Amino acid sequence: MGDPRSVNWAIVGLGDIVRKRVAAAIVDQPDSRLYACVTRDPKARQDDLEAYAPDRVFTSIEPMLADPSVDAVYLATPVHRHAPQAIACLEAGKDVLVEKPMALDAREAAAMCRAADESGRRLAVAYYRRFWDRFQRVKDALDRGELGQVVLVRMALGGWYRPDPSDPGAWRTDRASAGGGVLSDVGCHRLDLVPWWLGLPRRVVADVKTLIHDYETDDSVAVLMELAHGAQFTGSFHWNTRARADEIDVVGTEGRIRMVPSDGPAIEITRAGRTTVETVPRPGNAHFPLIDDFVRAVLEGRPPRFHGVDSLATTRLIDAMYESSRRRAWIEVGEPS
Repeated sequence: MGDPRSVNWAIVGLGDIVRKRVAAAIVDQPDSRLYACVTRDPKARQDDLEAYAPDRVFTSIEPMLADPSVDAVYLATPVHRHAPQAIACLEAGKDVLVEKPMALDAREAAAMCRAADESGRRLAVAYYRRFWDRFQRVKDALDRGELGQVVLVRMALGGWYRPDPSDPGAWRTDRASAGGGVLSDVGCHRLDLVPWWLGLPRRVVADVKTLIHDYETDDSVAVLMELAHGAQFTGSFHWNTRARADEIDVVGTEGRIRMVPSDGPAIEITRAGRTTVETVPRPGNAHFPLIDDFVRAVLEGRPPRFHGVDSLATTRLIDAMYESSRRRAWIEVGEPS
């Protein structure tokens, strides 16, 4: 173990999300230390490594696992590596925070959760929106019944994603590496809010396809769900439109919460025919509250606020959508609460 007053991190994979946010969040968290980086090609990442200034640089995961100074590991690797790498880290006595989506499927995600239980280590997934005040505001409104009985949740996410095959992130278009496309890569972030807000849905029907692009993973998804208390959910997730969309509506018998864009600062709340707008900005670094909670959990000897099993529910939900599309049928997901 490293300094008992701080958490020594190792980051595995130095891709886009690490450069944009994760490394900075770890460095800025006052009880964290970016101790090690694991990258197959340190020369190609030389600028990043100089900026992060880790104590150790490894070219494979095995020597990092053997280093007793590593307390926690952030896995920012392609999805097909998440389960084997997370399980290896947990078995080596490291706490693990893994990028989304959690794994290729719920079977792998469940194996990760078992490894965490058996090792007694922490496992969490980078669904960072659960830590933002704006999405907590929705959760609080629902828990207090401010909207009455929920009748509809609507989500729409649209954008254009067609990477050059030479792009390091192009693995997202390869089914074997990513598991899925727009649904599992970015749709998962919004869908993860649903079980947290309202419980795991009862059943789902979905149409998942690759409509425009020539890559293997999906670029178009339309979803209908029956939520735990009978409310309806409609969702659309697209990587094939330059008309960007990022919308969330939660509608109840007594009012509505609308967030457009969902990651923007405004929350529009309608009750009794009157609409008000609250300003609840996103964090400066989207990952910081997630990293901060995980570090405090390690130092305080408690579980993280959200566990691997919370993210397993999201993975089950996405699996059901892919299965529904293959079978062209409704798929049962969870039990009514």
